[in-house]
Amino acid sequence: MLSLQHVRKTYAGPQGPVVALVDFSLELGRGEFVAVRGPSGCGKTTLLLVAGGLLRPDAGHVLLDGQDMYQLSREARARLRACRIGFVFQQFHLVPYLSVLDNVLTPALAQALPDARNHARELIDRFGLSARAPHVPAELSTGERQRTALARALLNRPHLLLADEPTGNLDEANGDIVLKALAEFARGGGAVLLVTHDPRAASVADRMIQLEKTSEVPPSGTRQNGQEHEGGTSEVSSTVPRGGSR
Repeated sequence: MLSLQHVRKTYAGPQGPVVALVDFSLELGRGEFVAVRGPSGCGKTTLLLVAGGLLRPDAGHVLLDGQDMYQLSREARARLRACRIGFVFQQFHLVPYLSVLDNVLTPALAQALPDARNHARELIDRFGLSARAPHVPAELSTGERQRTALARALLNRPHLLLADEPTGNLDEANGDIVLKALAEFARGGGAVLLVTHDPRAASVADRMIQLEKTSEVPPSGTRQNGQEHEGGTSEVSSTVPRGGSR
């Protein structure tokens, strides 16, 4: 499904290069739910952007269903994203002047989706939003906005869901709804890569990757599989199966 192979990403900072990812590798299969935790600024969002074909790495490969996304043209990569990836963001990114129904339907603007309107209504009903379908985002609660964003991410029946802190602004009840939906998507054969600070993710994810900062950056070219480095620090990544010792 998703394979990140020896990915490296560096940003230009005011005091020199800021290394976000160093030789980072990850394999995510169908039916698998992987959660990534770690402190703010440790490269988690960079990882999601690279994995989603939105940020070209300086080195390494990102394969989705066997296709190397950054070997594709910009247009082909956009088509691949539209067909196979759903994004869920902490800030929702809903279109403010569109109704819930029309926000859920926005992926259909990028590609023709069979029976999109009926599928959108099914998703809206699934997430308890039927009564809110004609409302614009400003008229929704925070939980309703996130459920709308999740329904939108599922409209194109993606192979992969990438979720960036989707429970960060939610109360416990709405957070549980989102995590349950992500777990159900994985059980249905999809793959989920979740970035989160939420400890509840441990109860639903199949694997947890914990990124921790240390004090040194390894020399350039040093291979450290499963590690990330940023801002003059290194983050050690440990993978723990669900139910394992944390």
